[in-house]
Amino acid sequence: MIKRLILIIFILLIMPLTFAQQENYNDRTGLIINYDSHGEIILEGQSGFNSLTTTLNLNPLESPRQIVKSLSTDPEHYLDEENLVFEWGTFQNPFSYNVNSQIETKNNLYPVKHIQFPIQNLESKYEKYLDAGEIIDITPEIVNKASEIVSGETDLYSAVFKISEWVNANIEYNLSSTTADAALQSSWVLDSREGVCDEISSLFISLSRSVGIPARFISGFAYSNLNYDFENHGWAEVYFPGEGWVPYDITFEQFGWLDPTHIALDKSIDSGEASVRYIWRATNTELESSSFEDEKTIVSTGEKVDNPFNFEIEPLFYEVQQGSHVPVKVTMKNPFENKYVSNTITITKGPTIIENNRKQILLKPGQEGTVYWIMRVPSNLSKNLIYTAELEAKDLFEKRKSSQIKFGDSFDFISEQEANELVESLLEKEDRKYSEELSISCESEKEYYYDFEEINILCDVKNLGNTLLKNTKICLDTNCKNMDLKIGVKETLTFSNVEKKDPILITAKVNEIDLLTEIGVKIFSEPDVKILGLSYPKQIEYGKNFNITFTITSIAKVENLNIKLNNKDPSNLKKDSLSESVVMVANSKDFLSGEIFLKLDYTDEYGNEFFQKRNSEITITALPWYAKIISIFYNLF
Repeated sequence: MIKRLILIIFILLIMPLTFAQQENYNDRTGLIINYDSHGEIILEGQSGFNSLTTTLNLNPLESPRQIVKSLSTDPEHYLDEENLVFEWGTFQNPFSYNVNSQIETKNNLYPVKHIQFPIQNLESKYEKYLDAGEIIDITPEIVNKASEIVSGETDLYSAVFKISEWVNANIEYNLSSTTADAALQSSWVLDSREGVCDEISSLFISLSRSVGIPARFISGFAYSNLNYDFENHGWAEVYFPGEGWVPYDITFEQFGWLDPTHIALDKSIDSGEASVRYIWRATNTELESSSFEDEKTIVSTGEKVDNPFNFEIEPLFYEVQQGSHVPVKVTMKNPFENKYVSNTITITKGPTIIENNRKQILLKPGQEGTVYWIMRVPSNLSKNLIYTAELEAKDLFEKRKSSQIKFGDSFDFISEQEANELVESLLEKEDRKYSEELSISCESEKEYYYDFEEINILCDVKNLGNTLLKNTKICLDTNCKNMDLKIGVKETLTFSNVEKKDPILITAKVNEIDLLTEIGVKIFSEPDVKILGLSYPKQIEYGKNFNITFTITSIAKVENLNIKLNNKDPSNLKKDSLSESVVMVANSKDFLSGEIFLKLDYTDEYGNEFFQKRNSEITITALPWYAKIISIFYNLF
């Protein structure tokens, strides 16, 4: 009998990264970068020149992760808020300015605590970050999509993470699109499902704002591996009450964290705002041309970061037949016991992946989470041979873990359907938080509660095993209920007059089984009606009609909703849903005070009366003489 000859061949299969970000600096504590910019303005018509003022919005900003070590300009500048202003009193064509700066970045995580969603009692100074802009618009389609994405969510960090994931998964980064040359509105990006970094970030901001989450646009630059150099870049920041502004770069798939190559130069409400403004006083003088150039250079890099995360990678089948589909599991632990955090896992080595090789993982305090990939091993290899391939994954701080997989004709074949069904069953098991012997599912009696209402929690506990579960203990804080669960039997428990907190934690314990389930409960003192996405022309001629559009949202049901615009009689709105778009027609004659004043009167389902108000500025132009007099009186009194 001739023995079958089996050779073992080791194959290193490397998955090259194809994303617009260079990884080489992610594991550094920070960078020191020189940033220099130069601008020129040419005016036509020297004879009537009086002065020229240039405001530069793009300049290094101070932040917890970014320190401006030095900054010098020629000519000298003065500050208008955070912008650099240059002035010339004599004609000199070209008018030129130079900015030289050095910036130090810090590689910091942005973990945040649990914050209830929707946001309640937002400080008034952050309300402007809920408004619609020229590019960051808010349409009924955007409101509906955002509401769909975060439906049922009671935690702010999870809600923002879901919006980030959806935009990343559904909007294609496309440099060849029309957005590469001209910024287009978020509504266009949602409809077209493509864009570049500015548009992707703008849509993320629009979706966030439409559900009451404050967000702003950041202009700057970051390192790209498209040309292995710094490139202009745009991303977003989200405001978490009590925690501050947290960065979200959807294009680079960095949620709640930025690599140290990101340098912020400007922060704005709308991505369509100009980076440079010119004002000149002159007669017979016009702006002929202007230019702006900048240069970025890395001076030094910090030490390697002390990575707080630990994770493992493993195939669910270590030996498979050629052509098989293999589920691969990565498990990661949140090192923070009282903070939320997210991380990005990238598969860097392995057989062919039939999906994106980068995935984000949301980790609640102290939680161990998992992500799965399905890989396809080669099918066109020599028979009678056993091949070994290395699997490798890394996180956002460049920590790497590896494993191995073998494949050959003598092993079992795993189909794509079998691999998918296995992953789906594992994900379902994790989501439902049950063991092989016991399951628990709890929910509140109502979707939301006022602070004077009693909370009742209903729990279904079921024995899924094949033995009697004696002395099963179900606890909500110190309130525990004991029971014996027969095989296949489900018991329903009620916890009454539960303490008002979010989330509510319930545990189930028996033998070596220890289960934990969370219930998110919305608790508030009033319906918290908000006016979001307020949009209207900021400047309009006297006597012209215009539209004022906005969206009214509320946490709970409201009745008898009246909208009063300035001194006009109130309009009654029948509010059947928790989000409603409103269009009001106005005339500029009614706004000589330079202010738009909206007031909402409404009652909750118990008949309690409430009101909300919103003020916003408007400029009326081309005023006749009598209107100017009226306007003066408004300003005086």
